[in-house]
Amino acid sequence: MDRSVGTHEQLPLLTLLPRAWIAFGKAPWQCVGRSTLVLLSATGLAVVGQDLRLVETDWLAKIGDLAVVLSLIVPLIPLIWLLQLADDLLPGGDPPKPPVRWRWLWRQSGSLILLETVVATGGLAVIQSLSWIFSRISTTLAGVVVVIGGLFLISWLFSQILALPLLVHHRYRALQAMDHSRQLVRHNILKAMALIGMLIGLNLLGLIGATLGLLLSLPFSALVLMSCCRTQTPWSNDSRRNMFPT
Repeated sequence: MDRSVGTHEQLPLLTLLPRAWIAFGKAPWQCVGRSTLVLLSATGLAVVGQDLRLVETDWLAKIGDLAVVLSLIVPLIPLIWLLQLADDLLPGGDPPKPPVRWRWLWRQSGSLILLETVVATGGLAVIQSLSWIFSRISTTLAGVVVVIGGLFLISWLFSQILALPLLVHHRYRALQAMDHSRQLVRHNILKAMALIGMLIGLNLLGLIGATLGLLLSLPFSALVLMSCCRTQTPWSNDSRRNMFPT
């Protein structure tokens, strides 16, 4: 992928919510239905697994552990389904793309999540090892290592917030999505921070009413994230024409 791509793209922060509202109005029940699948696959397996882990029978406890692990993996399938629906509903965007190859999309998404998990886990392990080594010299120095290493790890995780939406929208491979997200966030740091604040606010509102509001906040969050893939290029005629949803 051309490394200059991310340097000329800007997140369309002002049009995120209007685009999401227009898209949600096209198929509200489909959005709610797919967000329901995400919540059921996550919370349902987690609750069943936690109950089984409390049973004294060893094999049932092992099944409970498996169910808890699956509660972190299985929701990826309906989540990608929800993101793809959001991408289809949003106005504007790229020319028509070929039909979705779901197996390929889920495989690349799984690879992306696995890579990011490995990097995050590896980063934590390195920070822990370095802090243990430097603690033999000075506890203050060990604390500095933890702070600096933590800031680097958080900044890397922050740079990957758009990796999955970009993968779904552009049909990237995992490493391409990670690289594009890093470039896009690096050149739109303040907008990316505002995006995170917007997503947190939406889902905090969704927690009102015994978490039933998540059935609405989850599809809105998906629509907002997929709207970020419709970046704007400064001083481009096409960009100015598509700044506002139609």
